[in-house]
Amino acid sequence: MASSAPKNVANPSLYAKAKAKAKSKFDVYPSAYANAYMVKQYKKMGGKYKGATGGEVTLDEKKSDLNKDGKLSRYERKRGQAIAKNMNVGGAVMVQGRGCGAIMPSKQKKTRVPRG
Repeated sequence: MASSAPKNVANPSLYAKAKAKAKSKFDVYPSAYANAYMVKQYKKMGGKYKGATGGEVTLDEKKSDLNKDGKLSRYERKRGQAIAKNMNVGGAVMVQGRGCGAIMPSKQKKTRVPRG
């Protein structure tokens, strides 16, 4: 049985090394602990994942330029990246109450809900 790396793995050979390391360390390989160890070792070796979670954040320089001088300051760049990151993740904010009954607004907990 030949096992291949998932499609979102950027470096399959490094992934195979991490998988072999996890198989040698744990008696039961397909387990939560073994998989967590494998991912940790893969990332420690310099492996990366590609796709929605590890993708590049593209920022709109026109919208990020607050003072309209044509150059982005460090603050404007960080702000633009944060906005672009939140736009990719989605997430309307929903207010979810803790406990039962009526809750004061100051005691309500806000949680992110992903889109669609």
